[in-house]
Amino acid sequence: MSAPPSTFRFAVIADSHIRRHDGGGYPSDGAMLERNRFVVDLINRLGPSFVIHLGDIVHPLPVEAGHEAAVRLAADLYQGIEVPLHHLPGNHDVGDKPNPQVAVPPVDDAAYDVFERHWGPAYRSFDHDGCHFVLIDTPILNSGLERERRQRRWIENDLAAAAGRRIFLFSHYPPFIRDRNEAENYDNLAEPARSWLIDLVERHSVEAWFSGHVHNFLYNRHRCDFYALPSTGFVRPDYSELAAIPPEAEAGRDDRAKLGFFIVDVTSDGHVVRPVRTYGCTTTDRLPVPAETSAASDWTCPVGVTLRHDWMATVGLPTDGLDPFVRKMVRNDYPLLALQESRITDVRVPAEDIMSADRRRRLTDLGRLGLRFTVFSVGPPDAAIVSAIDESTPAVVRWEIIIQPDRIEPVLSNLGRSPVPRALAPIVPIGSGGIQHFVTHGFDPRADDLLSRSVDAGAAELFEEFVYRVAPGHPVEKAASLAIRSARAIGIGASMIIEMPRGGEADVFDDDEQIAHRAIEASAARLRHPDIPMFLDGFMDHDRGYYRRHGLIDRRCNPRPALHALINFARSPR
Repeated sequence: MSAPPSTFRFAVIADSHIRRHDGGGYPSDGAMLERNRFVVDLINRLGPSFVIHLGDIVHPLPVEAGHEAAVRLAADLYQGIEVPLHHLPGNHDVGDKPNPQVAVPPVDDAAYDVFERHWGPAYRSFDHDGCHFVLIDTPILNSGLERERRQRRWIENDLAAAAGRRIFLFSHYPPFIRDRNEAENYDNLAEPARSWLIDLVERHSVEAWFSGHVHNFLYNRHRCDFYALPSTGFVRPDYSELAAIPPEAEAGRDDRAKLGFFIVDVTSDGHVVRPVRTYGCTTTDRLPVPAETSAASDWTCPVGVTLRHDWMATVGLPTDGLDPFVRKMVRNDYPLLALQESRITDVRVPAEDIMSADRRRRLTDLGRLGLRFTVFSVGPPDAAIVSAIDESTPAVVRWEIIIQPDRIEPVLSNLGRSPVPRALAPIVPIGSGGIQHFVTHGFDPRADDLLSRSVDAGAAELFEEFVYRVAPGHPVEKAASLAIRSARAIGIGASMIIEMPRGGEADVFDDDEQIAHRAIEASAARLRHPDIPMFLDGFMDHDRGYYRRHGLIDRRCNPRPALHALINFARSPR
């Protein structure tokens, strides 16, 4: 599913934390300047209409001796950007928001003098091509200072005056991390400013709100798209708690795959975020995916994936570090980031992902971003699943019903209505001979007695599709041709589950080259057979349990070579 053509595009960067490195600290501290110089070069090559910096331009705090020297260094660097650049203040630029849980001084007028002398007003707005862009100062909120009162009046008047235009809002602090009613923590806005701003966003139909500060990607929806951006310099190490394996270098601070910025395409009917990972690089030859590919709007991924892991899991971060007294609840949105950057829009998820109102709401929110969900359930369907699918449309586009072979006939006799097209898949054992604990599902496109049994039982009249499987090592193109021939003979549609390479039950399959080849093989087959949906059966590493194997992303949710290969193939000329 391709997006409408872009009317214009802009870039958003955050948390550059530029400094003069004088030794000490983290080893990566010395890379901040060159990492951000590389970002400037990439932005110039991509040619957005303008750039917005979400604050924490420099690292030394306003009370530290090296603050203004770092500001001058940053100003010299950003003079190299060849399009208009707009800055707003972060806590490292003007001081922290009022917060009794941290010992650093809050905002003060002296810090604003330095900021405004180098970067201009701390809050401002401008128009571009019929859209209104509003940059606000969030460290000042809840301070009670006259500067805050002036900004509040200005924001209310500015948004009211922008009636009839599409509005985009930008800040350093995000209003919330996961839920608009969450308790205050180091990373969100406290009340009453939070509700005041969100109410304004709702009243004036703000389209999207971009923020920084957390140095990690987050996406929320509350009548507006809320994005938190990655940093161009380093990752907040406290958020490495989200990963299921030990953190990357520097306790997760130098997790380079999580560094980057956004290109945002504004279209006639919405906007599309294009994540650009920079990997902490300083030269383009080290990028596994060219920035031009990440930012381009002329490609999409032909295949879908199965999300076997919990892709909307929430983790409670330890009460430590910057939040020593608060259990901050954070959802891991890095699987979503990987889907967005690879333009994978078709995903398979188990029925459990729609059985609670919270999870249905999340799934529906992501449907607004263009994701299309196939829900799979096992055994005879019940009214609860039908109702949940009903409430999840139009995000859910297909219902895959997986049935034991000896239960096909009784299930068919009790099959009720469906809000979406249904696909039938039989359960089959993995391997041959003896008793098998492990199973897979789908008809064998080469020859399958289960297929004729299902047709004889009347399944073709009750289902819109049959699900075919391609076992590891079996050629995808040949299987697709056979599946199409089989389905046409029956008079039914087809979809395909493409099993990824794996070893034995006790082995670890970590041949990334073979996995990448399988992903490309599947993509090529789908391009030749666009009418048959194809899903790679796996997305994230399966690193514990049985049949352990690499996926397209690792357990830190960082791309593996197979995801890079999938992206580069999807953009390659054909």
